[in-house]
Amino acid sequence: MRNESELRIDDELEVLLRETAMSVSADLALEDSGWINLSGTTGDVISANERITNLQTSRLYYATDPLARQSIRLWTDYTFGTGMTWQTEDEGAKKALEDFWDAKANQSVLSARGQRLSSDKLLVDGEIFFALFLGQTATIRRIDPLEITEIITNPDDKEDVRFYRRHWSDTTGKPHDTIYRSTTNIKNVATKDAQGGSVQKTDDALVYHLAYNTISQRGNPLLLPALKWIKYYRKFLASRIAVMLAIAKFAWKSKVVGGQAAVDAIKAKTNDKEVNAGSTIIENMGVDTTPIKTDTGASGAYQDGKMIKYQVCAAVGIPEQYFGDISTGNLATAKTVELPMMKMFQSYQKVWSDTYQDIDEIILEHAKVSPDNWYVDRDFPAIAPADIIAAATALGQILQIMPDLAYSDDVKQIALMTLGINNPKEVIDALSKQTESDPNIALAKALKSFRESLKKE
Repeated sequence: MRNESELRIDDELEVLLRETAMSVSADLALEDSGWINLSGTTGDVISANERITNLQTSRLYYATDPLARQSIRLWTDYTFGTGMTWQTEDEGAKKALEDFWDAKANQSVLSARGQRLSSDKLLVDGEIFFALFLGQTATIRRIDPLEITEIITNPDDKEDVRFYRRHWSDTTGKPHDTIYRSTTNIKNVATKDAQGGSVQKTDDALVYHLAYNTISQRGNPLLLPALKWIKYYRKFLASRIAVMLAIAKFAWKSKVVGGQAAVDAIKAKTNDKEVNAGSTIIENMGVDTTPIKTDTGASGAYQDGKMIKYQVCAAVGIPEQYFGDISTGNLATAKTVELPMMKMFQSYQKVWSDTYQDIDEIILEHAKVSPDNWYVDRDFPAIAPADIIAAATALGQILQIMPDLAYSDDVKQIALMTLGINNPKEVIDALSKQTESDPNIALAKALKSFRESLKKE
């Protein structure tokens, strides 16, 4: 007869298998019955309640699941690395942006740490809301997407977002119902909400909304296509653990010559007794003890697990070798499979570059800087590590043909970032001050220009 521990393991395994089978069957039944409702006025296939559930599930898996955490970590690491840097030529624009980006109150959002956190939030939640408070020094904060309950647009143009409705509670637990202007409605042009009531702002903050992984107003988590597959993979691994525990319960088999009394005597000596590794079994001719040969099915399970994991990889756009199985990758395949990743992360960098440009233009307009001087050059860390020697050689060859590039702040910034300098903007500012104050450097530059003009003649 099996003891209580054996029965408990078998019961747990049976429950896991039954739950998984029921879950898969339910999903297939929903798809076969046409559960997606395409008859709504908006055409959205994800309802508001489903969106909230997806967001909360994404947050849970990001916090607890290795595959989900690695996916978000890789996206942010490859995109932001040590942080985005910027440069601008106009002194007025530079002063306004430095006041905003370097303000201590804004470091939780705009520092390298803050940029990474914003990326994590966008990927996990599928959208991010920035609140801008324009004053003598502009302040920026994030708003939890779960608190934004309505996006209010021009009734005749859904692309023309006017206001955001926020239901939230302060630190004392007092509830608030706040209306913010969109950054595209700074003049507070009134409109009507879904109930037909007239709406104007109730708070001076401006809200900038960045939605991701979507073709509608609200964003969806990066992990959304992978959520069910992550769930199945977790159940698959739990089932494998249950099987292994059941198989590992007994390692030896003993045949005893005699009746029940002889069996009980052997069990009394071996059951629930801890035996040191390498111990010797001493037995007489009445007992035959042999190891139990078991087939865990690990080879087949390995392939089964890979098929499930592939769905997660496809959902987040990252090859399998980045999820723990380095044996699947080599230099040749890396150069092939990483090209799509490069394009994916470059696109994501551009999304954030446009976002920061939009925010900076609001700051520059508030500071009354002329639109002609709004250009800001942004540089993100290289997605793939550069060969420093090759990069330096290439830069030297280019400067021989185009020597004036040596005085470009853009070229200096790229060169410093290639060398791994964490804060190229600070180094460039220091070099500029040194150039202005050192007459020898100014003279050398003048003589170089003079020699070049002589060569042309």
